[in-house]
Amino acid sequence: MHLFANLRKWPGSMLLAACSTLAFADTTTDGHDRATFQAALPAYSVALHLGSELGPVPVLDVYRNGLRMLRLPLVSALDSSDAHEHLSDVHYQLGPPQRPEAGERYALTVQASSSLWQQRVFHWRLYDDHLEFDQSASGHGQIGRSHVFSNGVPGRWDKGRSEGGAWNASLMADRYWSPSPNHANLFDHNIAEPQTLGFGGDAHSGSEEDFRPAQMGDLFSPPPLMLAFHVSGEWASVGIGTPPGQYRFPALEYSGSRYAGAAWWVDYLGYARMEDQPGGHFQSPVAAIHFGYSALDTLEHYTQWMRSRGFGTEASYPDVAWHHLPIFCGWAEQTSTATPYGRPPNAESTQSNYEAWLAELDRRKLPVGTVVIDDKWQKGYGNFEIDTAKWPDLKGFVARQHAVGRHVLLWVPVAHSDGLPDSLCVTGPDGKCLAPKLGDPAYEAFLRGRIRELVEKIGIDGFKEDWVWAPTQPGLPVPPALAGMEAVRHFQQMLYSEAHRWRPDALVETQTSNLAFRDSSDVLRLNDVWYATRDIVAIMRERADIAHISGWPLVDTDNASSTTLDTWRSYMAAQPSIGIPALYFVHRTESTLERPDQGDWQTLSSIWQRYIEALGKATNPGTAVHAP
Repeated sequence: MHLFANLRKWPGSMLLAACSTLAFADTTTDGHDRATFQAALPAYSVALHLGSELGPVPVLDVYRNGLRMLRLPLVSALDSSDAHEHLSDVHYQLGPPQRPEAGERYALTVQASSSLWQQRVFHWRLYDDHLEFDQSASGHGQIGRSHVFSNGVPGRWDKGRSEGGAWNASLMADRYWSPSPNHANLFDHNIAEPQTLGFGGDAHSGSEEDFRPAQMGDLFSPPPLMLAFHVSGEWASVGIGTPPGQYRFPALEYSGSRYAGAAWWVDYLGYARMEDQPGGHFQSPVAAIHFGYSALDTLEHYTQWMRSRGFGTEASYPDVAWHHLPIFCGWAEQTSTATPYGRPPNAESTQSNYEAWLAELDRRKLPVGTVVIDDKWQKGYGNFEIDTAKWPDLKGFVARQHAVGRHVLLWVPVAHSDGLPDSLCVTGPDGKCLAPKLGDPAYEAFLRGRIRELVEKIGIDGFKEDWVWAPTQPGLPVPPALAGMEAVRHFQQMLYSEAHRWRPDALVETQTSNLAFRDSSDVLRLNDVWYATRDIVAIMRERADIAHISGWPLVDTDNASSTTLDTWRSYMAAQPSIGIPALYFVHRTESTLERPDQGDWQTLSSIWQRYIEALGKATNPGTAVHAP
């Protein structure tokens, strides 16, 4: 390996200029290998080693306040759709920074020979407060996994899918925090536990039959693509970003620490081809390591970085007063009415039911401002066609709500196939519709036409998005530009832009807490809680903190409908201090079927009245808010 070749060819004056605070070390580190050079920056320090007893690949040790947090290989694999890449002949050169005005202090360019691709180049940039890594390649073929700080998924070194210990990341932290909520309400995890930030992936194996709550993690979908590792009070986050339009993978995945190794990757699933990349060169997402004193501190640094690098988006429409009003969503009333008797809850989404439930809330003097008609008001989940057998006069229902100062949202899944014409379907081998043809102009025209009819003619005020789906399997007829998360962004942009075209103050509520989705979302919902949730207030405050830091100042608190009556009481009292108050049932809780008494309803009415009075006095929103 030509580990020193290019570095040694540099003129001494250039080397010193590039490394003004760099110290070349002659002493060994950890008693095993010699540090080639070391650098101290304001937020962290690094030491580069030619290798260790685990293998010959150069590795970078990353320290926070003198405590080693990470050991990272200088190169990472880029697999094709059917083969794993093997790298060799690794060499590097240290050069002057490309963005010194942004606080970049050192630039390290690494090259290697590849078993699959040409021109394998890896870039490291060391800034005052963080460091970055990305990789590029050229060649021919379908792109698979793009690994981060790894040559593959670590396993036993003689049988695993990587080249050995030095080719994977080594973690000195013992735990990590994830911004992806799960039904176990665990944010902090042991480093051995894998994680999928997004859709599908190795870590998402839970189901109703195989129920592991800590793995049921699609409540924010997708969440911020970062994890924050910590030990002894020191924090270092690993996250990625790429320009909007390039999120063509379903998730950032973390392997969990196996033996001495850990890995991150994104999987392009073969939808992207090397020869179709701009200029014929693949450019990976940028990985960044930030530092802080808490999980949320590192999330703030990561989010600021996403904005500064152009990897996120900003809100498209200003805040609207009525968006802040208390919400009634009928879902838990549907489930508590139907599930104990073996009936499907979606059968209870009827006009007569919602009219009766709202009449009951009026008798209790609950000032509901927004009504969410939940699953299933439509004939087919994917066709946006009103089921007139259940909703014979949706337009009249909406008009009556408007007359008393309320607004109406419809619950919709993302890119669902149910009810679509065959011509708009991707069909499977059995002839069934698997998904809509997302890239087909005919599908977009169909969907936009249905949204327009609901908003312009029926009077709907917006939508609540759920069941977020993205392609997680190879081989579907999905255009490369709409693979992975971009499929969700495309659908959400259609829903959002068409609703706002016909109603500029429309409300589109989503669960996409990733900053790349901010331009197609007005309000972020905190999503469901499970029966086992007890410390509901703390859990939902943490979800709200993640949402706020990630770009959503306004959140729908959702509801503690799945928990106990006592838990529900505590959450309803705390909701105004978290976000928009929300109620999901009228008569009894969803899981325990407990009934609030008259005093509970009087207390809730007072809480909501005070909340609305406070809104009316606030400078933001800028228009007056009145109780319906």
